[in-house]
Parts: sequence; C-alpha cells; structure tokens
Amino acid sequence: MEEAAKLVPMMQLVMRGPGAFARAFYQRYGKEALPIISGVMSQIGVEWGKMAQQMVPAKGMRAYGESLKMISSIMGMGVGVDVVELSDDKIHFKGAKCPLGIEGTSRELCEAMMNFDKSWMSAFLGQKGQIKVLKSVAAGDKICEVIESKK
Repeated sequence: MEEAAKLVPMMQLVMRGPGAFARAFYQRYGKEALPIISGVMSQIGVEWGKMAQQMVPAKGMRAYGESLKMISSIMGMGVGVDVVELSDDKIHFKGAKCPLGIEGTSRELCEAMMNFDKSWMSAFLGQKGQIKVLKSVAAGDKICEVIESKK
C-alpha cells in the first residue's frame, strides 16, 4: 500500500499537466483553441485505451468502469468519486474534483478535455463511445457528473 501511495503525486501530475497546458492555451486563444485541445486529448485517450486493453484481462463497459475507478483511486481521488451506475452499456459517475485541474474555466473546455475519456473508452471497447457531461466543476458546478456509454 505504501508503494501505491507513492504513485499518487506522479499520477496527479500526469493528469494535471495536460490540464494546465489546455487551461493556458484556452485562456490565450479562447474557442479557437478547442478543436486543437480536443484532438490532442483524443489522441492521448486512444493510447491509454490501447494500453488498458493489454493490461486489463476483462473487456466491456464494466471492465472499463473498473479501470476508471482504479485510476481514480491511484490518483488519490477514490474518496471523491462516486459511481452511480455501472452496467454493460454505461458508467454514470460523480466526482468532487477535476483530475485535470480545470476548475473554474468553462463547460466547453471540460467537454474538449473529456475527449480523452471518450477516446480511451472507444479504444478499450473497440467501438464508438459517447460522453454526456451533466455537471462540471470547470463550469462552476459543485461536482462533476458524467455519463459515459456505448454509442
């Protein structure tokens, strides 16, 4: 358990780094930056999805949901993430904080950044996925609430 605890700062940096860059890029270029941010996050998500396919023996939405919970736990967010529903078709979760560190920016930046999850899920499942951001701390909500599902 001590070894896993040592990974928390590193995993937080891995996620907050792209978030900090996207925040600065968005603040400088506004909506014009969103397609670029979205594209980069999609590419990163595909690579995570490919790695997760190799690391997680089970496949399907439940396995994807379990991998999300595991990453949240490793990042020290386990206490702040609540899985509302996990089925063969979707995962619905709420989070107390943004793993990307884009709190107080905008919904549109959040949605661009969430292309990471969408691409990760799609690559992991081997089929298109979709994401619906119901609430976002980036947009000023108190929590994030997201539904990720098969398309």
